[in-house]
Amino acid sequence: MAAEAKLKTAIDHHREGRLDEAEAGYRKVLARDKHDFNALNLLGTLLLQRESYAEAEKLLLRALEINPRSADAQMRLGLANRGLGDTRRAEYCFRSALDIDPKLADAHFNYAGLLASLGRGDEALRGYLACIEADPRHAEAHLNLGYLLLENERFEPAAAHFQQALQLRPSEPALMGLGHAAKGGGQLDEARQIFAKALELNPANEVAKKNLAELAS
Repeated sequence: MAAEAKLKTAIDHHREGRLDEAEAGYRKVLARDKHDFNALNLLGTLLLQRESYAEAEKLLLRALEINPRSADAQMRLGLANRGLGDTRRAEYCFRSALDIDPKLADAHFNYAGLLASLGRGDEALRGYLACIEADPRHAEAHLNLGYLLLENERFEPAAAHFQQALQLRPSEPALMGLGHAAKGGGQLDEARQIFAKALELNPANEVAKKNLAELAS
C-alpha cells in the first residue's frame, strides 16, 4: 500500500475512534519516512488523546522542525506542554500558533483555557470571545465562556452563551449552567424548570437535586 493510502487509512481509523489501529498506521508511515509531517502531527495528536504528553511533545517538535509555520502543530505542542505541567512553555506555544494564524479558533480556545486555569480571567474571557469570533459554532467556547461569566455574576450574558452551547451541542454541563444563570439572575421559576429537566435526563444529578431543594424552600 502506498504511503498516502496508508496515511488515509490511519486517518479514517482515527476519525472513527479506533485509536490502536490509527496509531499503528501512523507508525508504519513513519517507519518508511520519519520526516512525514502529517504522520508526525497526527500521531502527536493521538498521543495527546492518550495523555502520553512526553512522547507527543517529541513528535510535535519533530513536526515543527519540518514545518515551523504550522499553527496546528504549534498549538498541539502547547497542549503537550500543558499536560506536562509547563504552563510557561504552553503559553509561548499558543501565542506562537496565533502569531502564525490569528484566526485559528482552537488555538484561541486552548489559550483561553490555560489563562483561566492560571486565574487570568479577563484575558481568558477575551480569548473565548476571539475563538467565537473565529468560529461562532464552537460549542465548547460558548460553554466555557458561560461558566466564566457565571463566576463573575454576569448572569444574562452567561445564559446567552449557555443557550448557544445547547443549540450547537446539547450537554448536561450547558443545561446546568443555564439553570445556575437563571437562579443567579432571579428567574426562579425558569431555574426550577431547568433543574427539573436536568434531573429527568439524569436522575443521579445531585447538584440538580440540591438546587431544586433550595428553590423549593
